[in-house]
Amino acid sequence: MQQEPVIFATPGYYSRELAAEEVPQLQALFDANPEYFLAMNGQPPQGHEAWGEFGDYPPAHLPYAKRWFAGLFDEHGKMVGVVSMVSDFCVAHVWHVALFMIATRFQGQGVARAIYEALEIWMHDSGARWIRLGVVRGNARAERFWTRQGFQEVRARHVAEPDGRTTSVRVMVKPMEPWKPESEIKEYLARVPRDRPESELP
Repeated sequence: MQQEPVIFATPGYYSRELAAEEVPQLQALFDANPEYFLAMNGQPPQGHEAWGEFGDYPPAHLPYAKRWFAGLFDEHGKMVGVVSMVSDFCVAHVWHVALFMIATRFQGQGVARAIYEALEIWMHDSGARWIRLGVVRGNARAERFWTRQGFQEVRARHVAEPDGRTTSVRVMVKPMEPWKPESEIKEYLARVPRDRPESELP
């Protein structure tokens, strides 16, 4: 299998797009690291989880330019995580991180931070002016991590789950011009009205 080129890298780790043949390897990663899914969904990963993520594109009514679904690998080529992102989400220069998952054994070692910083530099250099993502309220580790990376909440979404639960998701945004965060967030909300605090759009 011919591998895709590297998207971004940091010492000891790199990222490249995944091929369909690698989805079973991703499922093995999910199965070995259920904590992410327990925090997100309240249950361990299901047998179809990797295929579901691999084929998870933004809804048809939300425009975007390009989607990447990429594995995160160590220097030996072992998959240690996965990231999914889209460019120009809803409007130009807004990039959305739909999935960012690192193997549990790396928690507290600075690996996730180093990988995210490399990802952010690549997104910025590729045209991102704002980065957007969603964090399940109550997932304290993720909330702390993204807050430390400079993200701030702009609104909350309430998602009805198939099992009847309602999940509250914090929509968080980080401007790429941190020296003027208030004006950048104000402009972001003017461009993306669905993320205004009063919005009830899903």
